[in-house]
Amino acid sequence: MFDYQEEYPNLKDATYLSFQVCDKSLAARAFTQTIATSLTAIEERLRSRSKKSLEAFKVTTGLILAGLICAAQRKEHGWVYRSFGNDTFMDAPVTADNFRRVMSLLEKAGYIERAAGSNRSNPFYAGGEKCKAFNPGLSTRIRATKALIEIATNHNVSIDRCDYHYIRKLPTKVIKKRAASSVRKGQKTPGRQIKIVHDSTSLRLQRQTQEINEYLNRQDLEGATFEGYHRIFNLGDQPDFYWNKGGRLNCLGPDSYQRMRKQKRLQTIRINGEPAVEVDINASYLAIFHGVRGEALPSRDDIYEVEGLHRDTVKAWVTSAFGSGTFPSRWPVYAKRELLDKGIIVGSLTMKQVGQMTCEAIPVLRQLPSSGISWADLMYLESEAVIAAMESLRERHDVPAYSMHDGLLVPQGAANLAARELVQAFENHGLECRVKIKTA
Repeated sequence: MFDYQEEYPNLKDATYLSFQVCDKSLAARAFTQTIATSLTAIEERLRSRSKKSLEAFKVTTGLILAGLICAAQRKEHGWVYRSFGNDTFMDAPVTADNFRRVMSLLEKAGYIERAAGSNRSNPFYAGGEKCKAFNPGLSTRIRATKALIEIATNHNVSIDRCDYHYIRKLPTKVIKKRAASSVRKGQKTPGRQIKIVHDSTSLRLQRQTQEINEYLNRQDLEGATFEGYHRIFNLGDQPDFYWNKGGRLNCLGPDSYQRMRKQKRLQTIRINGEPAVEVDINASYLAIFHGVRGEALPSRDDIYEVEGLHRDTVKAWVTSAFGSGTFPSRWPVYAKRELLDKGIIVGSLTMKQVGQMTCEAIPVLRQLPSSGISWADLMYLESEAVIAAMESLRERHDVPAYSMHDGLLVPQGAANLAARELVQAFENHGLECRVKIKTA
């Protein structure tokens, strides 16, 4: 049994079990068959499984094994994570019941270790300062045991040759809709996933995202992975929702370029043989809010620049204000902690004081509480403009561009072109933006 306190950093570093990796080699298929057979042998059932049920059981087993073996190759600790909640399986190739059943049998057989998750308390807490006693959002973690790795090896499925034994497929259901998030005791919990009843708009958005995925999947991305985007729409349970809230392109995967630190991205990633550069939008939400309210951007280069305040302090206040739709009265715990991690000490400076100074320098923010504009509206406009720039670069110039939410990652030779396309895309939406090209 592992030590939760010592293992906590690895548990947090777990990779996502996406079910996008499946068997490719005959050896991998034989390995899956062996494990599936051993699991059915210890399964306690009143009736034998039907042919259809047995095939679904085997598919679920194979997808889980593929994720575990590939995680063991990528990370020394080998942990993967996956919520056991029913709503997270809405668009999955396996059912929640089959997943839970296979997991239970894998654990019973001694093939996996499990660290149970919780949305209310942190099950990984074991005292000390390495982790918090209350840390919602950590899903259940699992990893292959030595016994499972040994069986894989006996089938000639070595963890250092995952690319030979397994293949990664692009996601097929790329549009997701979530309900509004909730806050409990100051902690935010993401909204539940909502089943989609497709109409012409959702089908158009799905095909658009699939075309982006297919094009980028044909490019040569070195130093990171691209496993396809999901476009996640928010506030799906609100009366004014019509695929116009949220909608960012999120790239899943343990080594996704979106999850890398900026400097590492710029130092290691190459796109079709060229070094990657980022075209960043300065203060994206702030710029969009100015445009929506019909206000010109401030003349200074950096919209976040406020005399007497660190830029990150201003950004933290603006992020909190847009997130709540009003002026925050106190520092969120996470915001203060993130500033402290950057060496920024706010001391006795209150959130109210920061707000007064920020609104003095950025007057349009005084309109926020009465504007009716939410963070989800701003995110939607941002995502639409970014996607429009990506499509224009693809269709008119055959230039691959990867979404950074508030910017684009492109080959170095296309940096200026991408900057122009991004500015034009915002202008086409009646918005102004300022961009900056960042290199290693």
